[in-house]
Amino acid sequence: MTPRRLEVRGRELYVVHQEPAGPQRSHVVMLCNPFGQEAIRAHRFYRVLADRLAANGFDVLRFDYFGTGDSAGEDEEFDLSGAVADTRMLFEWVATHLSPREISLAGLRLGASIAMLASAGLRGRVSNLVLFEPVVDGAAYVEQMLAVQRRELAQIFGSRWKLDAALRERNQAAGDAAQEVLGFCLGATLQRQLREQLPAGAAWVGNCRNALVLAHERGACAHWIDQARPAVVDLQNADSNVDWATDSAANTSIVPVRWIEQTLGCLRTESAHA
Repeated sequence: MTPRRLEVRGRELYVVHQEPAGPQRSHVVMLCNPFGQEAIRAHRFYRVLADRLAANGFDVLRFDYFGTGDSAGEDEEFDLSGAVADTRMLFEWVATHLSPREISLAGLRLGASIAMLASAGLRGRVSNLVLFEPVVDGAAYVEQMLAVQRRELAQIFGSRWKLDAALRERNQAAGDAAQEVLGFCLGATLQRQLREQLPAGAAWVGNCRNALVLAHERGACAHWIDQARPAVVDLQNADSNVDWATDSAANTSIVPVRWIEQTLGCLRTESAHA
């Protein structure tokens, strides 16, 4: 496992390259992080997924977007367009410096949407997109995140404890115009980009040969099957009720094992046909 800092077009990114533990497939899988607290909740899942992929001969790249995690930049500098650009730049770096036969992108929640958006602007075609519960309505996603923040503030400042009334009112009202969600900046630029780039019923824009989509509601993504052709979209129910946008169980390990097996099945099949 090799951590490194890559400076690409003036943006320093923290990247971890996990090499195959067994025979190499010449296939790199890039894992695209979700946003904020969801990324923290997904960390264990990504780690176990990376380990399983490496054990099956895949190279794995985990990375932090500019303004997140251990990459350079401030929290408020993270935005959707920048995350998409970071993913594309790393894809090109992988293609140039690792020279694999295949490169696939995978992501959870907003990370899934970033993976799909990033693939659309690449010169080379992505082998596979693996999308776990992708965000298909940016406006609804923003409202969900703001509701999470209001819920958290209500739990803190709406308790039965004796609190200063002005303090309670000020902090609960802040949730309606929140610039953060559970400690992560959700600024006006990011909100606008989510609404504009992921409109309700977002169209398929992926550039890949095949895609595995595990959706919370299959109907929200059913139109992708026809829109993606000639790419083949395998659309399945996620069968998961995990609340990724919470810090109420921060130390709980969440690893949907079925998702890992489905991912391996998808990628192994593609590698066999390469």
